[in-house]
Amino acid sequence: MSKQASPDQIVENARPAVQAWLRVRPGSSAPCGITLLKKTSRSTVYRIGGVGPGGSDIVAKWCPRADGELEAFIYSAVLDRLSMESIRCYGFVEQGSGEHGWLFLEDAGTTQVADKGESFPIAFAHWLALLHGSASNLPIRGRLPERGPAWYLEILRTARLGLCRNLPERNWGDLDRSATETIMVCFEILERNWHLVEERCEGLPWTLVHCDLQPKNVLIRETASGIAFLPLDWEDAGWGAPAADLAGIDAVRYWSTAQRTWGSIELRRVEEQVCCGALFQILSAVGWEVVRLAAGSEEKATRRLRIYAPRLTASTQALGLEV
Repeated sequence: MSKQASPDQIVENARPAVQAWLRVRPGSSAPCGITLLKKTSRSTVYRIGGVGPGGSDIVAKWCPRADGELEAFIYSAVLDRLSMESIRCYGFVEQGSGEHGWLFLEDAGTTQVADKGESFPIAFAHWLALLHGSASNLPIRGRLPERGPAWYLEILRTARLGLCRNLPERNWGDLDRSATETIMVCFEILERNWHLVEERCEGLPWTLVHCDLQPKNVLIRETASGIAFLPLDWEDAGWGAPAADLAGIDAVRYWSTAQRTWGSIELRRVEEQVCCGALFQILSAVGWEVVRLAAGSEEKATRRLRIYAPRLTASTQALGLEV
């Protein structure tokens, strides 16, 4: 286990973020505190206290330039244009060689969807339908990466290749090998019948999709008009079928709200995309574990693959395919 950074180390490590912030807001106050919120192989996130407008806190995210610029575009040029509450983006600043930089956002707190229990699925489905419907009418398709079925098919193919390389080299037990073989069988069946996924993803208009709407990536805020949902981490977002965000969504509530924008869409089309969304979600999860496996985290990766194998089987069967 890696040693946890001390408060002094965190302040020192965040110094480049403070310096970059001064390029955005020259003359800002000195930070009254710095907190490390998240550190992964892809990004590092700090809360910097007291330097924002009116002495507010800000969030600074160190990330690849492509991720930061995409997120900044979505916050500023897409979400800000919709009549919905969203997190304010203060901009993206390149640093060093220009391959990475700092994305600056307002601090929206830490209250997540998961903190509110089971009374929120209907409200969240309503909000998501409003977001998808509103964004589908914006002229932004050419500015966003495509996130349709082809993107998820590539995730499947990349994960299968990774497993093919690892399976002969690993001295796995029966459970790990069985789970991996189950996943490989599902991959083969899915690729052979991918046209079914493509057909279902044409049932609704394409729009802005987040592609990772897990509870940990959605904050909530109490407003005068009720609960506002505030998604974070848009680095995988793009233009695609709503299915990319619909795993676990209340289909009836989403459908009833989406009709306001998209007219006479059929409930069965929403239900089909909810089904595809569950498949996309598990494909992404398996893909990440294959990356983790290649990076040397074998125990954690195989443990999760054992969990994901039956879920992938269920998602494949939900498409009407036999496994």
